[in-house]
Parts: sequence; C-alpha cells; structure tokens
Amino acid sequence: MLTGWVDSLFMKPISITGIWHLLMLVPLSLSVSIVYKTIRCPRLSAVPLASLVLCLIILAGMMSIGVALQIIFHLLA
Repeated sequence: MLTGWVDSLFMKPISITGIWHLLMLVPLSLSVSIVYKTIRCPRLSAVPLASLVLCLIILAGMMSIGVALQIIFHLLA
C-alpha cells in the first residue's frame, strides 16, 4: 500500500526544468544499458564496464542527434 509522499507523487508530479531534463537521461540510459548487457554478456564480470561504455555511447548518440536537430531548426527558422 502506498503511503506518505509516494502516493502524493501520483497526485502532484514533480516538475523537472532546466538542465535537469538532460541529466535525467543518465540514469535512464544507464539502467537500459545494464539490463541489455546483463542479457548479452557471457561473463557477469564484464557487465559493469560494458554497460558503462554502452551508456556513454547512448548519451553521445542522443546528444549528437539533439545538436543535429538544433542546427536543422536554426537553419530552417
């Protein structure tokens, strides 16, 4: 049963503004990369480094797509 502040988050969600939008990508991509590498790596000892590398690749890809879209937006506007 949800009690206290947890159930109030469903009634009034926290607003995330500013740079925090970008910083929320880090735990999201890290959790996705950990799950993916846990499934794909043959040895469990290789998971931390492989998931960290994959997390950085995901973040670099997202940032490069964001920069490309920003450049396209400024060229078309």
